[in-house]
Amino acid sequence: MLVTLPKKLPLKTNVLLYMVLSIIDINWMALLSNNLNLYRFSTQIPEFLSVILYRDFVYGFTLITFANVFLTASRLLVKVFISLYVFLFLLICCLILNGTEAVTNVKWNIYYECVVLLIMMVLTYYLGRWLLYLTRKERSA
Repeated sequence: MLVTLPKKLPLKTNVLLYMVLSIIDINWMALLSNNLNLYRFSTQIPEFLSVILYRDFVYGFTLITFANVFLTASRLLVKVFISLYVFLFLLICCLILNGTEAVTNVKWNIYYECVVLLIMMVLTYYLGRWLLYLTRKERSA
């Protein structure tokens, strides 16, 4: 998907951003599920694999796409559209995981999920800006 974007962040920035977001997401999900028992993952193989695929690929690459479009777009309408699209796409994915019982909510609800998605989008934006700054600084040095 990133290959078809007309403007994108440098490869180093994308790789580092994906790695940092993956570390944050994996730790975040482990903390909320294992330590705080806010939700549980299914022990059935297909459902558990769907959670792993979502966490490792869909979530990370969607946020990377968000960062690439948001940080390189010049028009406000494009930034608003990609923000809404990414938020709704990830929210629908969460609802599908809940609907298929891959994730079972214990003390968790859709409101908390929305807050986490918004936090991750803001964090992605600021991490992307910071990594882009470091990449540009490295090139000029």
